[in-house]
Amino acid sequence: MKTLATDFLLKESPNAIAIVDTKLNFINYSNQWQSDFTPNKTDIIGKPLFDGISEMPILFNYAIKVGLTGKENINAGQKFILPSGKVQWLKWKISPIRNDINILEGLVIYLEDITADKRELELLQKAETVARIGGWEVDLQKNSLYWTKTTKDIHEVPEDFVTDLAQGINFYKEGFDRDKITKLVSAAIEKGKPWDTELIIITQKGNEVWVRAIGEPEMLDNKVIRIIGTFQDIDERKKIELAHEEITERLKIATQTAHIGIWEYHIQKNELVWDDKMYNVFGVAKDQFSGVFEAWESTLHPEDKERALAATSKAISGEKDFDEEFRIILQDGSVKHIKGISKTIKDINGTAIKMTGANWDVTELKRTQLKLERNEESFIKTFDNSIIGMAMVGFDGKFIKVNKSLANSLGYSANELTELTFQDLTHPEDLAKNVSLLQKVLDHELESYQIEKRYVHKNGSLVYVVLTTTMVKDLDGNPSYMISQVQDITSKKEAEHNFKETSERLNVATRVANIGIWEYHIANNTVQCNDNMYDIYGIPKGTADLLDEWLKHILPEDVEKVTTALQRTINNHAPLNIKFRGIKPNGEIIHLVVIGEAQSGNDGKIEKIIGSNLDITALRSTELQLERNIESFTETFENAAIGMALVSPQHDWLKVNKSLSDILGYSEEDLLQSKTLDITHPDDLDKSTKVHDKAYKGEKDTYQLEKRYFHKDGHLVHVLLGVTVVKDLDGNPIHSIAQILDITDRIESEKKLQSLVEVTKSQNDSLMNFAHIVSHNLRSHSTNMTMLAKFLSQEEDKKELKNINRMISDAAESLSETITHLNDVVQVKTGALENLQSTSVLNTIEHIKKTIGGLLEEHDAIIKIDIEKSHFVNAVPAYLESIFLNILTNALKYSSLDRTPVIEIKSKLKKETVLITFKDNGQGIDLKRHGDKIFGMYKTFHKHKDAKGIGLFITKNQIEAMSGSIKIESVVDEGTTIFIELKQS
Repeated sequence: MKTLATDFLLKESPNAIAIVDTKLNFINYSNQWQSDFTPNKTDIIGKPLFDGISEMPILFNYAIKVGLTGKENINAGQKFILPSGKVQWLKWKISPIRNDINILEGLVIYLEDITADKRELELLQKAETVARIGGWEVDLQKNSLYWTKTTKDIHEVPEDFVTDLAQGINFYKEGFDRDKITKLVSAAIEKGKPWDTELIIITQKGNEVWVRAIGEPEMLDNKVIRIIGTFQDIDERKKIELAHEEITERLKIATQTAHIGIWEYHIQKNELVWDDKMYNVFGVAKDQFSGVFEAWESTLHPEDKERALAATSKAISGEKDFDEEFRIILQDGSVKHIKGISKTIKDINGTAIKMTGANWDVTELKRTQLKLERNEESFIKTFDNSIIGMAMVGFDGKFIKVNKSLANSLGYSANELTELTFQDLTHPEDLAKNVSLLQKVLDHELESYQIEKRYVHKNGSLVYVVLTTTMVKDLDGNPSYMISQVQDITSKKEAEHNFKETSERLNVATRVANIGIWEYHIANNTVQCNDNMYDIYGIPKGTADLLDEWLKHILPEDVEKVTTALQRTINNHAPLNIKFRGIKPNGEIIHLVVIGEAQSGNDGKIEKIIGSNLDITALRSTELQLERNIESFTETFENAAIGMALVSPQHDWLKVNKSLSDILGYSEEDLLQSKTLDITHPDDLDKSTKVHDKAYKGEKDTYQLEKRYFHKDGHLVHVLLGVTVVKDLDGNPIHSIAQILDITDRIESEKKLQSLVEVTKSQNDSLMNFAHIVSHNLRSHSTNMTMLAKFLSQEEDKKELKNINRMISDAAESLSETITHLNDVVQVKTGALENLQSTSVLNTIEHIKKTIGGLLEEHDAIIKIDIEKSHFVNAVPAYLESIFLNILTNALKYSSLDRTPVIEIKSKLKKETVLITFKDNGQGIDLKRHGDKIFGMYKTFHKHKDAKGIGLFITKNQIEAMSGSIKIESVVDEGTTIFIELKQS
């Protein structure tokens, strides 16, 4: 009987196991061995070990020989390239078998093919290298820090480099960056707080590199034991962002200095936008200006009209920027001389979309060159992070599988992309190069390739990417499919475009307005400036000590005023904004205004001051009036890309732009006849009114909030609302400027992302639950079979032996049914848990009772069943069997040694559910001590040698997966009652 049991267990083992004699002929083997290594042989008993195996590595043959010498040989896993070229990973354990007198009789061979797992690991490592995203792990118990190869590459250290947490932190740039990462790591260790930040490191080779570091603590017993995370090289993207911010800041200072008329002409819409100064220059009231090109054309002097229009046409066509002097005739018949200059703005495809320029009256100030006072202040910000898309692509170009990042980048769902090819989405001009490189990979001329290309987004826009494609081969070395890494660099391209546009505008502004731009570097006490600064002061170009020379050309009475203001900016970060007098070499006194702002480094300390100087000698008499004009209206409708409006203190729409009408679906006339609160979501009315009232009471000048409007067709529009209150010369609020950005798409994307996270978590929990079911249920059957086998070996009474044989048969039948149910669970997991079945409670209990008959007899247990035959529940049979099995075996395992185990099982109907109770008289559980962790994983409450702390955790998850609930009542040394409630079938 013992031999039969051993043979059965060997055959049904989930592992590939073979037993051979000293001549290497098969004595026995598991079904898994035959499936993995001799699938074409039906019966190999007595056959040679290597007769049915086509290929095996030489090292395995050597291991067999070592085993025949009586020594055990273990290989934990190794990669082999077989003579046929096939790549295979194997691990094995070869143990000698000896008889009672220690003579070698054969070998037990455990062999496992782990090629698939190792192949997946190699692919993940290759993907990590391509995307420049590395991983790291801090083990706080061992005080060790592990870096992946990519993380070491980013730090520019050798592959054998070993570090610890303190040394890893020291790679961050001293000062702000190192202090910040130190605080983040401390917060993670002390409070379990994760982080996601962008900082600078100094590599081992001394290079500064911007990186994105993400850390996620792992807890055990409310204490952080480990921190894991990722590490990404973002150096190129970050430097473009910083350069863009600096040039934008310079443009801001330059446009604040010059008081000139600024205009924008939107070519395709024939929309001409003027600032207040333009109306003053042209002598036109706002309500008399129609805002179209023809309105400007009508003011041109007849003798200059043809020349000015020709210059405009050349500017639009891109032949030459507009740079002309012309005359205009005012409404009162007077004539003014106007200097005009503009820059034609093109979109990313090279199409002219608008002209931006400046006009000013040069009748009396012909020599004065003014720059543009204000410029467009809002540009599309480059994306914060490079999102790496990944796809599996067939050799015909068809997407086999894509990830969410790629779907988001291209605007398609994952299902939509798998119906397309990369040829369908590639820009026509980039397709030939892409296909050519792919063919070289197929012809084995290249292992992989990388190109910069464009995709066409679902909405028709262009998506710029860096594409890296690598061929993946199957286990036989044949091409299988391609892995493509798609890094979206659209934001980088847009940032480069904006950077170039901003630089061009700055050059136009400074050249037009004769503005001197300068930078004062505090550390080395030096000044850099443009050519206009030399011209303003009459200082020779190439002067060695420009700072000293500049101070000498300030009127002595004003030197202290200037130096004090400069020092205050350095010490207090205060803006620099003063007027003073200068003196040229010929003795001429000039009036100047200087505006500057302090620029800080990452450590918060001021590194330099950027400023501008403007000669306002000729404009001094009109300065006060100009300042009042600027203060009365600081914001205009400059950017039609977002919604903008003027709103009264009573919430009336006073003026709206076209973008706002498009966002909300209402015409301009509809909005002007209503109030902002009329279309505000009711839940947002209170917060909108409160912050609005605070602003008009003077408690704040600006505010920003997210809120919801109703679109004209009824759907909700999520917006980010920014409001600035405008005051009159007496400081009284007159209206507010509202900037309204439609963030509906962002909100919906966030909702979809959260939904995906929840689905993924649910699937992970389900997979873990199933793994525990398999382990727990099969262990119960194994225990029962072992117990019956023990009885069989000890029993001599033929009648009792017959009874034991019957119980073994019953247990084997039960095991077969359990395996069938577990297979059903696999089918459910591959489908959906909605496939619940109508299951009899009584039949399931009787089945479990039969399964554990040996255990019941061993404990002399009494089981009382009071369950109606009509009680059926909606359940997964394997789950219900696992739940009942776990509860009953627990009742036996933790029974009291002082009394006979008694288990009572009852059921009753409760509305739409069935309440099932299990009551025992066992050891009980101290719920005051353990009640909050009674269903926790690996939580044990007794010192039983077989306690695993997993049963109740599995049970609770199974019940909740079937929309049920479980409760426990227990008293120490009296017993436990378990209440299970499931939906009635």
